[in-house]
Amino acid sequence: MQKYTGGCVCGHIRYTVTGEPLFPHLCTCPMCQRWSGAPALGWVDFKRSAVVFHGPGGEPALYRSPEPTQSGFQRGFCPICGSPVCALDDGAEEIALTIGTLDEPSSIVPESQSYPESAPSWLRIEAVAPATHEPTP
Repeated sequence: MQKYTGGCVCGHIRYTVTGEPLFPHLCTCPMCQRWSGAPALGWVDFKRSAVVFHGPGGEPALYRSPEPTQSGFQRGFCPICGSPVCALDDGAEEIALTIGTLDEPSSIVPESQSYPESAPSWLRIEAVAPATHEPTP
């Protein structure tokens, strides 16, 4: 069984994941761009039951967007350093973790790009294909 570890910049939020990574992708939607401060954000899903938060901060702080299009999901971050850590859809069995928080981010390669039409015109992502469905990161 595969095992991954990761956490935020300051180490307050740490996690271990055991299991198969699901739907590794880059997202260039406006919400991910604003939340991360980057033109693209890497995501990978795992079963919620496979993720254990064990750092001194416990689980990430959660933010629920007030926008109607974002209802039903929350974004998790470190309350100390602000690192984006995860996203949780209400009622879903999966949790999306930001690939950049993995201790070895090269261990998971994005296979698709969500919302390519929202990417800045100067950004060229050629290593991945457009997603066949649009996730809620």
